[in-house]
Amino acid sequence: MIKKIFFIFCLCCYCATVSAIEKQTPQAVAELTASTDKENVVINLILKPKNGWYIHSHNPGEFGMPAEVKWSKGDYDIIDESWSIGEDILYHGFGINAYKNFGEYHAMIKADNNVTPEFEVSFMSCKDECVPEEIHFTLTPEVFVQDKLEFTSQEKETFWHAILFAFVGGLILNLMPCVFPVLFIKIIGIIRIKNKKQSIVDGLNYMFGVVFSFLIIALILRIFKQQGQMLGWGFQLQSAYFVTIMAIVFFVLGLMFLDVIRVNIRIKTMPVNSFFTGLLSVLIASPCAAPFMGAAIGFVLTSNVPASVFFTVFGALALGYSLPFTLAGFFPEFMKKILPRPGKWMLILKRFFALPMFVTCAWLLWVLWGNINVNDKIWQKYDSEKVETLIANNEKVFIDFSAKWCLTCLANEEVVLYSDDFTNLAKERKIHLFKADWTSKDKEIGEALSKYGRSSVPLYVYYSDKGKYIILPQLLNFEILSEKLQ
Repeated sequence: MIKKIFFIFCLCCYCATVSAIEKQTPQAVAELTASTDKENVVINLILKPKNGWYIHSHNPGEFGMPAEVKWSKGDYDIIDESWSIGEDILYHGFGINAYKNFGEYHAMIKADNNVTPEFEVSFMSCKDECVPEEIHFTLTPEVFVQDKLEFTSQEKETFWHAILFAFVGGLILNLMPCVFPVLFIKIIGIIRIKNKKQSIVDGLNYMFGVVFSFLIIALILRIFKQQGQMLGWGFQLQSAYFVTIMAIVFFVLGLMFLDVIRVNIRIKTMPVNSFFTGLLSVLIASPCAAPFMGAAIGFVLTSNVPASVFFTVFGALALGYSLPFTLAGFFPEFMKKILPRPGKWMLILKRFFALPMFVTCAWLLWVLWGNINVNDKIWQKYDSEKVETLIANNEKVFIDFSAKWCLTCLANEEVVLYSDDFTNLAKERKIHLFKADWTSKDKEIGEALSKYGRSSVPLYVYYSDKGKYIILPQLLNFEILSEKLQ
């Protein structure tokens, strides 16, 4: 079993051809990473100012020359193009947005064997004086050769942060209402195994099932990403067929917790049973996005990272998610000490856990049936052009990136965003409210999420005056909004 999982992992971790080019000016360094999958050309350009200098961002603010990329020599079909957000700084009384450490430009263009892609990046470097600069890049065939992948100080830090966030997000995912009951009942079962060696094997095979599932999801997302499509965590819930199947699964689980349905499947090989339990646990966790998890997945889905990094982050998410049950398998005696002795409480708890199963089932049917009923007419449907116009006019804008299959989104909306207190706050402070509903696949919303370095919901973005914005926490309360929405 271990050999099979290792083989599948190696098969998934395929790498596109990658290389890096570096060019310098007296004030800045430009590093270009290029890759191709024979259909699309993907580039990632990093601008790094030298000591004491900074570079005006793509949206510099009150004054200055914006960083720009101009493609030349051919009519390119640009599939995706975006700039990273800089830092807000004060320069001689003027507020500007700049890259103090590094700025990043990402683009995906349709490959054409008859045209050699060329582009020119123009930007302004400033210190005591400001210097407009230009650097020209030509993506010749020699660029696309296999090379060792080496990270900068900034890229390594981001990579390790993504791994840490993914691991912690995976741990928290176990506490979600639709996951925790199944996990708890399974842990009760594993500590009853008298043979410790068997419980260890059982725990490991559960982990293999979880890792296998997450790598399959990662592989699907990677393939769609290379095709230029915007998908994120929970993308499968955009399918009516999948939602229907999930509703049936949760309904059956609820009946099983009530002992209305008894499943007496005797599988002689326990590890196989645990492996498929791992698959099921990932399936039932798919509607949820835990804190920290969105930032980690957003990093690999919106950045031009190699496949090895892409799958490593998803692997960290899988390990975090599988850790509690795996540890229970390794230390069953310790679990027996911290849990109450077996008794009637277990039957009561088991039946109580039927409730979140039926609630999740009802919610999935509601997702399938219709739209969220928003009575308050101050919420507008997301429109990127309208939002940009309001921002350009220094209006305050709050965007709720949500979906009917996102439990955290629904909780925040029901308790906070659609409350009378928040409605009055928005009216008092003249905040324009937009709802970006990602329940069904929507390219415009997918691109907007990518702009903020995210690939999942919930995401809450608030623009104050002068085009400045902040990203709010995934778990909201009125006190947070009242403080942040100044």
